Amino acid sequence: MSAAGLMRVLRRAWRLPLLILLLGLGCAIAACLPGGAGRVPSPAPMVWWSRRLCRLLGVRIVCHGTPLAGRALFVANHVSWLDIMVFAAVCPTHFLAKSEVAGWPLFGWLCRRVGTAFIRRGAGDGAQAAAAELVWRLQRHDGRVLVFPEGTSTDGRGVRRFHARLLQAAERAQCPVQALALRYPVAGGGTHPAVPFIGDDELLAHLWRLLGERRIDAEVSCLAPLPAGIGRDALARRSHAQIAAVLAGDDPQPRRAIG
Repeated sequence: MSAAGLMRVLRRAWRLPLLILLLGLGCAIAACLPGGAGRVPSPAPMVWWSRRLCRLLGVRIVCHGTPLAGRALFVANHVSWLDIMVFAAVCPTHFLAKSEVAGWPLFGWLCRRVGTAFIRRGAGDGAQAAAAELVWRLQRHDGRVLVFPEGTSTDGRGVRRFHARLLQAAERAQCPVQALALRYPVAGGGTHPAVPFIGDDELLAHLWRLLGERRIDAEVSCLAPLPAGIGRDALARRSHAQIAAVLAGDDPQPRRAIG
């Protein structure tokens, strides 16, 4: 076994018991959160848990700019399930995720308990139902939701076209949209090869891979807010352009370390 392979084994050996402990704490906290129809839990427990999970996995987060306070619809590019933990560590918000996440071992239950909304991909009424759920959440005095308008994860090298239908929720709720760009950079350029969760990747196998990594850098850029009232297509087009510019290397925002 090479030295690098041995180090991965050792990292997994000490991280795995801590991960199990952290998951247990997360389950205990989630089980105590209020539930029921018409109630959305505070995102604060998700912030606490996500920051500790990122620290355990060696994820070091740098944030450029500041997320909006108050009601907002956040839109972001999508690379991995790890994105949710990184964004939660930076920006207290709820999430809209694909329905498959709800069935993931333990993680799915945790997501449901902390107030994640789910969309059924490929279902004729899936986007319509998700949009109605988003409007209801955004109209609350503390309504904050993050969506991934690409509809799927990518290898992190670019950003796919945004589906504008979900951004209609911001128009109906009359709340601003803020684009959040996410990168996992490595020396020499590109994306950390262990991070993208695409194709036929499975959660547990991907998590095992991440447990062996020494360090993962994550950079979040909180971009200029866009006002409601300009139309969903314009919101999709302009937020996509903002994120694409960051992925292309144009990010003038001030930075701050997280966690």
